[in-house]
Amino acid sequence: MVGITGGNGVLGKILQSKYKALNQLVCVFDGDITNKENVNNWLSENPITDIIHLASKVAVKDVQNNLPNAYEVNISGTVNLLKAIENKQSKVNFFYASSSHVYKSSELPLTENDTIQPINSYGLTKYLSELILIDYKKSNPNFNLCIGRIFSFYHDSQQPPFLYPNLMLRFQNENLEKPFQLFGALSTRDFLNAEQVCDIILKLVEIKYQGTVNIASGTSIKIMDFVQKIAPQKLTFQYDLTEKQNHLNADINLLNRILIHE
Repeated sequence: MVGITGGNGVLGKILQSKYKALNQLVCVFDGDITNKENVNNWLSENPITDIIHLASKVAVKDVQNNLPNAYEVNISGTVNLLKAIENKQSKVNFFYASSSHVYKSSELPLTENDTIQPINSYGLTKYLSELILIDYKKSNPNFNLCIGRIFSFYHDSQQPPFLYPNLMLRFQNENLEKPFQLFGALSTRDFLNAEQVCDIILKLVEIKYQGTVNIASGTSIKIMDFVQKIAPQKLTFQYDLTEKQNHLNADINLLNRILIHE
């Protein structure tokens, strides 16, 4: 049985739908990830062999505005899962949804071995959880760990404050004949549809891949160009040329090798 935390998020809902189509049993955690008893009961009461850990505070502004809560959810929540796994005392295949935000900004495609320097507090919480999971695995051979560093994704079911739904609202409510103000216009990202992200997660879980792998399209695009690509008409952008740029784009050679071999 597959257990999913963060089942109410975009990726969680898509994964549930995909597993249902495969007639595979899924048990979604619906408690409080920061509550040790909730987490322990979930694992002890269900025959879960594969865990997909998605539960997280993700929106960068939300994390920054309430750091203690983000630490509690993103880091302590992961620790609570490990404690429950320890109590369960059985082999577990664990997929951890990490983020491209753990990397240092680079204009070159980022490999899994490139410099780690989280670009924000959200990235820091994801990397700290990575370190905790890797350390736990060292002394627990029955703990199969896959860390998926997920780059930018979008989906029609996303809600603000994320980039894609915010843009959809702006396209509806603004006069697009006027200059379109855009923060981070010249920064670059690697965008992948959330459906494709979930297909990759499904495969990694199915083959019980162990290690750290980028989950992305392998294509770099300026945020400005991405916005134009999804816009209903030609836009005239207005942005600050002196604004600090950051670049998070993936080298997916490892991911391709994994998927081809399987």
